[in-house]
Amino acid sequence: MGKVKDVVSNLVQMLDSGVEEAKSLVETIHRLQSYLEEESKTIIHESLDRLLSAVRMEAAKITIGSVIVVVSPEGRVSVGETYGDEESDPWLRRLKSQDFSVLRLPRFLYFIESLKSEVAEGNWIPAIHFLRANTRFEWTPVYSPTPAAKESEQPPEPSTSSEWKLSDFVPALPPLPPLPRGLFKD
Repeated sequence: MGKVKDVVSNLVQMLDSGVEEAKSLVETIHRLQSYLEEESKTIIHESLDRLLSAVRMEAAKITIGSVIVVVSPEGRVSVGETYGDEESDPWLRRLKSQDFSVLRLPRFLYFIESLKSEVAEGNWIPAIHFLRANTRFEWTPVYSPTPAAKESEQPPEPSTSSEWKLSDFVPALPPLPPLPRGLFKD
């Protein structure tokens, strides 16, 4: 009977230490999750600030006319200028009819701030889609053949369907003087 009590006591101690370890892991996961959420919010806010700075820099280059920020239906931002009001400019009316948003710089600033507010409330999706639309990705191929495979490929043959020749682009050489008569033996 004493042996059974010892085994049960050891088992209870193991379970207690396992429970403490599990509680510690849960606390660590919660801290990590809150850190990652805050870090993500910070990254999104900073990205929105960089986009706003880029728009302001483009707007500063415009010296004639009024600065407008055009947002495409996909969320792509471009900076332009207008010389009249938005209602009388046919170009701006056409853009609006195609679901583009035409904003003045203060209104665009308000739009960026509203995206930041949504991120702070936990709704990241609109800001992420907006930033993705305004990011230029450089595509690099995921797979590139090995050098041996590249060498075995034959270079593409020049197209014969074109009417253009290299001589059409290279200037003609000047006429050369005649060779002297005694240079070659008959």
